[in-house]
Amino acid sequence: MLVEWAGAADSAEFTAILDAEVSALNEHRGARLLADCRRQGVLDASAQDRADREWLPQALAAGLKRFAVVLPTARLAAVNLEDRLGRASALEVCYFATVNEARTWLAEPFE
Repeated sequence: MLVEWAGAADSAEFTAILDAEVSALNEHRGARLLADCRRQGVLDASAQDRADREWLPQALAAGLKRFAVVLPTARLAAVNLEDRLGRASALEVCYFATVNEARTWLAEPFE
């Protein structure tokens, strides 16, 4: 599954994105997710807290095992994203500069 950020998102938009990801993972029994976050801006801390608290357990329960992230070009947004996802020990996360690199990694068999 591919999610492509179109730009900055407020808390409500971010929540809608996360909810759509979980729905798609459930519907398609997805184990892999690619988030193209190059155009993502810095997110509100409370929205990030909600993602840690709610989205991650829901995504894992839906079957997510491998998460490829194309990092934001905005350095602070990239640092925040890596910090938050770095805490997700139950999920295999890898960071990339391009979508093609991320797709290649996602296509590799699970260990």
